[in-house]
Amino acid sequence: MLQINPKLLEQIYAECKRAYPEEACGIVVGQIVSHLVATQVIPCKNLQNELHQSDPKRYPRDAKTAYVIDPKEIERIAREARDTGEAIVSMFHSHPEHDVYFSQEDQDMAAPWGEPLFPHMSYLVVSVVAGEIKGTSEFYWDLESKKYVERKIL
Repeated sequence: MLQINPKLLEQIYAECKRAYPEEACGIVVGQIVSHLVATQVIPCKNLQNELHQSDPKRYPRDAKTAYVIDPKEIERIAREARDTGEAIVSMFHSHPEHDVYFSQEDQDMAAPWGEPLFPHMSYLVVSVVAGEIKGTSEFYWDLESKKYVERKIL
């Protein structure tokens, strides 16, 4: 589970409000000890509108209901984190005008073959309704149940 201080959580909330009514997205860098400890929040550009505009058949949803982070940006952030002895410990995104939940699409992206690509990493989902933060949960992989489990933060 992720340990994140209120200041970093406020940075995530500010990005979610800034991106509203579209989905915000970003990466949380930190340390992996007996648990995950967040040290930095890095907002990322949501490429979904560009993808949707260039190929609406392949990307039928726009940034109001989906997000994509450039894999090159993720790779750069991961490399910079490794250089300082840290790692990507979480990714976040918002759900404009929807509750907090880890959608089937979210789960499929995190665990495409039924097992997570990054089992140590958690996912933060933030509900934003009418431009205000309404809820936040962390979803982390439970080794025993072999599924993502929700931990409410707000």
